[in-house]
Amino acid sequence: MTQTVGKKLFLVVNPVSGKKLARHYVKGMMERFGEAGFVVTSVYTRKDENAYEIVRKRGREFDLIVCVGGDGTLKETVCGVMELEKDIPIGYIPMGSTNDFAHSVGIPTKVEKAVENIINGEPRPVDMGVFGDTTFVYVAGFGNFTAISYSASQKLKNIFGKNAYYLNAVGEFFKMKGYHARVEADGEVFEGDYFYGEASNSYSVGGMPVLHNMGVKFDDGKHELILVEMFKSPSEFFSLVNDMLNKTVAKNKLVTFRHCDKIDFHFDEPTAFTLDGEFGGDQTDVTVKTIKHAVSIITEKPLPIEEDNSEQIY
Repeated sequence: MTQTVGKKLFLVVNPVSGKKLARHYVKGMMERFGEAGFVVTSVYTRKDENAYEIVRKRGREFDLIVCVGGDGTLKETVCGVMELEKDIPIGYIPMGSTNDFAHSVGIPTKVEKAVENIINGEPRPVDMGVFGDTTFVYVAGFGNFTAISYSASQKLKNIFGKNAYYLNAVGEFFKMKGYHARVEADGEVFEGDYFYGEASNSYSVGGMPVLHNMGVKFDDGKHELILVEMFKSPSEFFSLVNDMLNKTVAKNKLVTFRHCDKIDFHFDEPTAFTLDGEFGGDQTDVTVKTIKHAVSIITEKPLPIEEDNSEQIY
């Protein structure tokens, strides 16, 4: 950023993130931001006051708000800034288990580099999603494995990091089932039994770069719909996993993919969603919309634009 001297920076830290190491970096962060000319105020989140509540109460006092934590902390910060109705840039120092959003928009996951990214970068407009009446940053998903992100305990995440999700996934494998849904997306209707479905603004979900090379943009006013039909044989399942690992999901016959302004999900029975890695409630009918350029997030480089191979998906 330019002309940082005298600007007031609000450092909001989730102390249990980064295997509970976040608080150990705070002093160094404050010193480096101070050297760059910022006047820094830091605060820790607590069980009785999360980042959303802190930012909503005090955010107007500052020129820049920097959150330290995982994608959940970022979501809380974003929601708080949006309520301020004031264009205050957000800096993000990712210290979560998967850091999907950071990986997608090119924010470094090493603390020192993330700090430099904030000092040297520029605020760039980023879209956010609305799920019913709740704001989310990068994904609203249902189906198999969605519970993993919020059922993995914080203790397990602190010990094993991203592997905590995979440990939980082993137990989930034998519980997999199809979720019947009717999905309306910009005039198209899809109906079937789905292994998984999501509305997202990211190409990394659960630590896996599922939507690489599929034309994902973070500031185009659209979310990406991905529906994965329930597989009928083990070979179909392992083919899907292989395509995910090799970033060739576009070629898989079970996958439907669209860029959408509005998505309506309808289910025969209440179905659990996850929002940015946290439980999003059991839903029967819910709408996802996009808020274009909802907030500005600091990145050192322009937001990545990837080649669109989505025409290969049927």
